[in-house]
Amino acid sequence: MTELVEDRRRRTVRIIARWIPTALLVAATVALYASGLAKEISLDSVQANEIHLRHEVAAAPAIALAVFVALYALATAAFVPVGLVLMLAGGFLFGPLVGAGATVVGSTLGAVMAYLAARFAAGDRVRRFLARSRWRGLMDGFERAPFRYLLTLRLVPLSPFGLVNIAAGCARAPFRAYVAATLVGAVPYSLVYSYLGAGLGRAFLRSREPDASVLLRPEVGLPLLALGALSLISIRFKRSSA
Repeated sequence: MTELVEDRRRRTVRIIARWIPTALLVAATVALYASGLAKEISLDSVQANEIHLRHEVAAAPAIALAVFVALYALATAAFVPVGLVLMLAGGFLFGPLVGAGATVVGSTLGAVMAYLAARFAAGDRVRRFLARSRWRGLMDGFERAPFRYLLTLRLVPLSPFGLVNIAAGCARAPFRAYVAATLVGAVPYSLVYSYLGAGLGRAFLRSREPDASVLLRPEVGLPLLALGALSLISIRFKRSSA
């Protein structure tokens, strides 16, 4: 009888532990939307609060950077579609290199959080269902060449970043390959958008209401050209990996 009770308790603990990452992720999502923070994160908001934000960064740069990384990670894990805004804001507030580094770390941490939540929550039944559904090709890619396949998905423009995190977790893609591909894949776009954000920041300092001519300035135009080139390279990379 004692062994039966102990066995039930162990099963209960395993079930609770299995759902903890998902529960934390749901709680973070609810908190971001309930607080209104998810709606407040926008380019207009960053520009409107530029002086205050720059003052906070200058007063406590390490804390500001840590808050930025944590916010980026939570937003990424919680499917809050503010990644582009935060990438631009990172370069805008911290400079292109530091901003890009913070973006890479934040996006990778958020992706890992979503991956773990999906991996723990999705049992063998879910995995078998996905293997028989229209997601079969995705599952095969994770199993056949996980790093290359994940890196391709990370580099392709407009790839559903959040869905890839969940799918990789449900498919139980190798953790090291997942983290490595996510980290490497985040670097190019983070650099380009951070440089673009820094360029826009300098443009805002010159003129509070910049017009279309801002696109002709090197600090803005060059990152945009780099973004276009990166998109073309990513598409070619995807075709070669197919």
